[in-house]
Amino acid sequence: MSTTTSIEPLRRSARILTRSIAPDLVRVSTPDRVLGFVRSDRDSYVALRGTDPRWADELGRYVSQGLALEALRLRKRSV
Repeated sequence: MSTTTSIEPLRRSARILTRSIAPDLVRVSTPDRVLGFVRSDRDSYVALRGTDPRWADELGRYVSQGLALEALRLRKRSV
């Protein structure tokens, strides 16, 4: 018998840390890994997934920094 467990509750409870590394760039991480970055760009916030902002993939543009943080926190991790 196998049991399937959703990881969604785990993602929702993930603790994220933010650290400003430039006036327009914030690093977003959990205690054990970097999730990505949030860059302010004119009137929006860009969520970037990856460990280096120069090579990170853009997830989307959001009207608030909080929404960009949530996009990174809830994004499924690749293995």
